[in-house]
Amino acid sequence: MQVLLVDDNPLMQQVISRFLTSQGYSVAVAQTGEEALAMIRGEQCRLLLIDMRLPDQDGPDLLLILRREPGMGACPAIAVSGLGEDDRERTVEAGFDGFLAKPIDLDELLEVVRRYVDAAELRAVGT
Repeated sequence: MQVLLVDDNPLMQQVISRFLTSQGYSVAVAQTGEEALAMIRGEQCRLLLIDMRLPDQDGPDLLLILRREPGMGACPAIAVSGLGEDDRERTVEAGFDGFLAKPIDLDELLEVVRRYVDAAELRAVGT
């Protein structure tokens, strides 16, 4: 998978996954932190998109857990939040590489995905 989206909002899941898929990216969706952890085990992931508020934990706590998994320490992670600027500072402190406010601007989302996923794939093939 290229992108793992962790968000419990079905509409957000649908909009982001359909949009990124239409742009040629493979997207996996998890609704909880527990599902995300199960999905990344044994998988290669190029980018994490993590909602700041999940049913079983918050985004920063999940990021810490995911980054401890083999091969995930350097995986870029973007925080997604409906609280806007209130969460931006917290995401930096938690180690996220970027921040997207809801409602998601699809052009901004695509720019972020291209920046991280395409660069990771170029490194993976040795160019």
